[in-house]
Amino acid sequence: MDFIFAAAIFGIFMLISFLIKRSKRDERTLKRLREQWGKLPDNNPDDFDFRRVATFFREYGKKNARYVIDDTTWNDLDMDRFYTLINSTHSSMGDEVLYSLLRTPLYDRESMEDRLRLIQYWEENPEVRERVQMHLERFGKYRDKGASTLVGDTDRLQLRRGNWFKLLTFIPFLTLPVIFVNVGLGMLLLILSIGLNVLYHEKAIKEIDSKISIVNSAVAIISLADRIAGLDIQGIPDVTSRLDELLGSLREVARRGSPSFFINKEVIDDPTTIPKMIFLIDIWSYQASVLLLRQKVDEFARLFGLIGLLDATICIASYRKTLEEWCVPKIAWEHDQSMHSIDALNVRHPMVKNCVGNPVLLKKPVLVTGSNASGKSTYLKTVAINTLLAHTTGTCLAESWTSVPLFPITSMALRDSVIDGESYFIAEIKSLKRIFSAVNPDIRCLCVVDEVLRGTNTIERIAASSRVLYSLARENVCLMAATHDQELADILDGIFENKHFEETVTDSEVSFDYRLREGRAATRNAIKLLRIMGFDQGIVSECMDAVARFEAARQWDRIEEG
Repeated sequence: MDFIFAAAIFGIFMLISFLIKRSKRDERTLKRLREQWGKLPDNNPDDFDFRRVATFFREYGKKNARYVIDDTTWNDLDMDRFYTLINSTHSSMGDEVLYSLLRTPLYDRESMEDRLRLIQYWEENPEVRERVQMHLERFGKYRDKGASTLVGDTDRLQLRRGNWFKLLTFIPFLTLPVIFVNVGLGMLLLILSIGLNVLYHEKAIKEIDSKISIVNSAVAIISLADRIAGLDIQGIPDVTSRLDELLGSLREVARRGSPSFFINKEVIDDPTTIPKMIFLIDIWSYQASVLLLRQKVDEFARLFGLIGLLDATICIASYRKTLEEWCVPKIAWEHDQSMHSIDALNVRHPMVKNCVGNPVLLKKPVLVTGSNASGKSTYLKTVAINTLLAHTTGTCLAESWTSVPLFPITSMALRDSVIDGESYFIAEIKSLKRIFSAVNPDIRCLCVVDEVLRGTNTIERIAASSRVLYSLARENVCLMAATHDQELADILDGIFENKHFEETVTDSEVSFDYRLREGRAATRNAIKLLRIMGFDQGIVSECMDAVARFEAARQWDRIEEG
């Protein structure tokens, strides 16, 4: 009896100690959440395993979206870096859903307005937001040991053979009556039963391998959703109703996994935690939950996505607070052909420090010219990335933004592929062909092409690129292209609107103001850069003379030895 009394006192002491520690930890966490709100996270690209981060997108997001940003456009716009820049999510689900969200733009009014309301709700209700963040933070990142793989394939989950665990779980309890009669014998039997269970647990865990981590993390996600639903969040009834509906189906998975369901209400990350080993909790959870998870994979995928969406939209709301100037884009869901595709002021690139803002007014195709480093490519990327953000985060880095629904697709940062044995030109052709394939009658494509067909000779480049751009301009697209070739501006005059960037050249430097101007570029700087960089003046003079003779006669002089 004294032993039982001492054990009870010890248990109470441990519980009180745990509650005090958790209270202090929660206080520190809440303070940190408030300090970090509205600030860019201190992330490093190496912090993210993008193969893991892309799991939800790969297994579920792109399979359930009509419009998906392809790898070429994603890489052209350096969206991995943007994702790293803004990602202040608190959970693995947030990590993965934020990535999927940025790659699956929305093109129906209702879905976009729902997302905007959710982001605005977090901005206007800090107390509710902080309570949700606390639950997400307790769950943490990387606790999800592959649960998102369930949304695409459950074949890896198989029941473990044998039911010895059902008996072994209760053997430690059966020793308690013996302790009342003979403490020494009872304690010996208790220790032996615990040792037996630990050995059995280790053997079973090795057989199940990583599968049990997947199932337990899935149960933990359901438990997390249950706690968030218990907050009784007001103001976003569409979210809470979806959460309740999904939990109505998935709570059974967690209940069948009980007692794992209850123990996962606290953060217990280590699969070798003593209670799990003694009472074989992991095995109970796995066996009881796996069959239901296989049957309810779609519901689990939607719950995973919904919890991740809460986390991701909180992240977007915080990102908005870091911006000095931004706007909620106005999307003209109902429009006619006379409307400008984009009408925006002071648009800036989110990853360029001290970026110079420029207007965007697109009614007809635009050809952007200018010298090297003047800002052509950055401007094109600025328009494309803000178009993507308009349909994903509902946030544009602009004074104002009005556009029709636009799906961005680009051909910009191409390179030779040694592995595939492709030349730069072949890569360009494939990239342009995929743009033509993406054109559709429902959603207008924002097609952004930088230096079209630069990988071939001058004569064929001019002929082919002008015809390709002309053909593309006749489709259901909003087209922007940048070029160094003034000949393209001549050939496409009247079909394309010309805009340009220019530079200021002095004896010692070339400077740029990065301001977009109307009309064609009238300046060139390549030869001037030779002089500024210290090339022999004779070479520079000969270059200048050669250009002057060509512009007068429209043909190049042969260089004679002498």
